[in-house]
Amino acid sequence: MAYSPPPRSYTIVGIDPGTTVGVAIIDLNGNPIEIFSSKNLSVADTITRIIARGKPLIVASDVTPTPSMVKKIGGLLSSFIHELEGSLSTEEKIAVTKGDGYAYKNVHERDALAACITAFKHYKKKFEQVQRKTPPGVNVEEVKALVVKGMSISAAINRLISAREERMKVMEAKRQEEKKEDEGSESKDLLRLRELMKEKEERIAMLEELSTILKASLAEKEDEIRSLSQKLDSMRTERMKELKKAEEIRKRDAEIERLTEEVRARERENAELLGIIEGLKGKREVSGGRRIKRIPSFSQDAIVRMERRYGVEKGDIVLLEDGSGGGASTAELLASKGVAVVLYGKELSHFAAAKFLACGIPTFSIAEIPILSKDPDGDFAFVDQDALNEKMAQWERERRRPKVLLVR
Repeated sequence: MAYSPPPRSYTIVGIDPGTTVGVAIIDLNGNPIEIFSSKNLSVADTITRIIARGKPLIVASDVTPTPSMVKKIGGLLSSFIHELEGSLSTEEKIAVTKGDGYAYKNVHERDALAACITAFKHYKKKFEQVQRKTPPGVNVEEVKALVVKGMSISAAINRLISAREERMKVMEAKRQEEKKEDEGSESKDLLRLRELMKEKEERIAMLEELSTILKASLAEKEDEIRSLSQKLDSMRTERMKELKKAEEIRKRDAEIERLTEEVRARERENAELLGIIEGLKGKREVSGGRRIKRIPSFSQDAIVRMERRYGVEKGDIVLLEDGSGGGASTAELLASKGVAVVLYGKELSHFAAAKFLACGIPTFSIAEIPILSKDPDGDFAFVDQDALNEKMAQWERERRRPKVLLVR
């Protein structure tokens, strides 16, 4: 016949959770079974050691509210959670653990031991009543377990007696059946099958305990995953903050670069304006000279550039350093500014000269009017005022002279 292990006794378990976990296990008479502590002890390892010492009926803590780890272990073990009305003080824990047979190595074990002793004392009178009232043949520990779960002593005893009588009837029926089967040829096979069924039942009980341990391990892994997920979310948030900060820095640097370039452009513009001011104010007057504006080439771009820098106004005299490039449209653009006289270096085109004449603007070669002063890098020059006046008077006389038509 297969070996049948004796039924495990009920226990009361005290747990002090934390980095160092303290565990104390006592029986339903208050006798210590095991007290231990360990650093970083997992829930699964804690449960493994607890169920190896018996069936945990009550799980307790020394503080209120009960810590989540203690509740989790109690739930996985299907144990009753003993709730305190108030947390135990250090003095209370020292006093309650002074009994004979109680020994601990550190405060974690002391707190765990104080928790389960306090829970035992809460039920001690009730357990003593159970001890007195339970008749022979009824399992006292099972009565205590039912009482802890909320049943009255008499109801618990009656249930167990009824269950025992039911088992006795079943056993008697089995014996009668076995007696009949012994007389038959299949009795040995039936006995063997019963033994196998009993072994299966024991194996199922063992697998149920293993399932409890695995559930605890799974709960720990889920907590770890949740913690890592929160950490990952936090890292992602920090990374997003860093990226946002980097983007703000990039935008700021781009704005700084844009403003720097704008400052440089303004500085160049200011330098150019200062040059213009110098050109307008810093030129000394030349005795007997008339200041004129120099345009390097006879082109629309050169005219517009001169106008932007100094303005081309009515009555101005301009000097086209190279008068050969412009045509009628260029001459019309310059004439529209209201210039009084146009001097030129290289010969004007026929179309440009005709347009100036049509607009009433005299044109003279610089060979005809002496240039008194000309800055090589400047935008102004001085011509002989007297020579200019004489040429303009001569041009005006010739323009007004009647034209004589020759008839053959």
